[in-house]
Amino acid sequence: MAVIITITSGKGGVGKTTTSINLGAALNSFGKEVIILDANLTTPNVGLHLGAPVVPVSLNHVLSGRAKIGDAVYEHESGMKIIPSSLSIKELKKLNHGKLKEV
Repeated sequence: MAVIITITSGKGGVGKTTTSINLGAALNSFGKEVIILDANLTTPNVGLHLGAPVVPVSLNHVLSGRAKIGDAVYEHESGMKIIPSSLSIKELKKLNHGKLKEV
């Protein structure tokens, strides 16, 4: 059974990305399968911090209906998996935000 943990705040710069990455790394070190989904669509940084700032398929592609979620999963060298969002402003305009809950 999957457990979903959400790290959220309405304010920027409070440590959402850092907390998410560190919590994911800790769970991964205990042998848990971890997927970090960067749903911060306006200022995504998970991919940037984990060495994947630009990827061929991102969460943005999935939300715009141009890709499947499995195509947007990347494995970090630690074994953790990430689903990064795009840093592109152009990609942000094409999104169907309502699809996020389904994804």
